[in-house]
Amino acid sequence: MSGILYLIPSPIGSIKEVDYLTQSNTEILQNLKYFIVESEKTARAFLHYCGHNLDDNLNFIEYNEHNFNKINIDDWLKILKSNNSIGLISEAGTPCIADPGSEIVLRAHLNDIEVYPFAIPSSITMALMSSGLNGQKFSFHGYLDKNVNKLRQQIKILERESRLSGYSQIFMEVPYKSQKIFDLLLNTLKSDTFLYQ
Repeated sequence: MSGILYLIPSPIGSIKEVDYLTQSNTEILQNLKYFIVESEKTARAFLHYCGHNLDDNLNFIEYNEHNFNKINIDDWLKILKSNNSIGLISEAGTPCIADPGSEIVLRAHLNDIEVYPFAIPSSITMALMSSGLNGQKFSFHGYLDKNVNKLRQQIKILERESRLSGYSQIFMEVPYKSQKIFDLLLNTLKSDTFLYQ
């Protein structure tokens, strides 16, 4: 029998904003001993706030853009296959959506390991809901290019796709760059293109 890979979202804002976790989710979280995390420090603070006792028997491995190629996912699959469950925790937000984890989830599925996502309000769907843009047809692009010239090209392509297909185009940016990106959008897009920030 295999354990379960739990996909555990963490707050984007204050760590105190964990009211999205149900009691059963919190109980599952408090009993896990193995964690794949973007940042151990952030994960420990989140777990502590959720009431985990953080004893010495916990096992953390950091899985982020600095070490994707150094992590052996097979080692973690062995833990799951030996009836131990693992929590996959993003640093801020939802695992696998503009955050690491999709390769781990795919490998779990390929090995017939159950994957259980905790429910959370998503910044992506919340932004779409409150925008007035098309919520039936939309595309999510994650983070766009950091190079300004390439970014400007991407923005023009997304605008063209939106006009041709009617799809809303969604992408993310870190908070400290939001205004800079919004200004670039205003200076790049046609005046009748609707924006929502």
